Amino acid sequence: MKLKSAFIAAAVAGIGLAPATSMAALGDSLVASGGHIIATFEGSNASFDSLLSLNGSPLIFPNHATAVGTTYDFGDFVAGTALDFKLTVVDPSNVWHVGPASGNSDDVIHANVIYNYTELGRTFVGFEDHPGGGDLDYNDHLFSFTNVNPVPEPETYAMFMAGLGLMGFIARRRKNGQS
Repeated sequence: MKLKSAFIAAAVAGIGLAPATSMAALGDSLVASGGHIIATFEGSNASFDSLLSLNGSPLIFPNHATAVGTTYDFGDFVAGTALDFKLTVVDPSNVWHVGPASGNSDDVIHANVIYNYTELGRTFVGFEDHPGGGDLDYNDHLFSFTNVNPVPEPETYAMFMAGLGLMGFIARRRKNGQS
């Protein structure tokens, strides 16, 4: 019985205390952790032509003319700066933002974010370029970059609190069982 309780406690601790930086999330907002932000083009599986920008930067990485592995240095960003990556689709003309659906004209999430992609501190973003979400495959314009802090969704905090509560319940039950 003790082994089962210890296993449950370890599993709950692993779930409840998993760092938000390891989770993939649709609609996550992004915040600079400070320093250079260097983006790497990871590919495209789109029929539309599109380009990427960050906080008003020049348009970069034309998806049908950029070699995978091409990098761009956006420069220094102060820690805490909100990062607004935008995908500009050429024809039909649309602009989609990383972040919640409310940031897009069709009220649909257009970017999937994966933290710690291939290495600690690298963030991957896959954009969906179709209005209304299209096929929701998030592989139409792919890139990764360095130096970001995730802004966890409320569900992350709820899972964290549930995990802590369950750990407390197990600890209390264990304590009462020993007395």
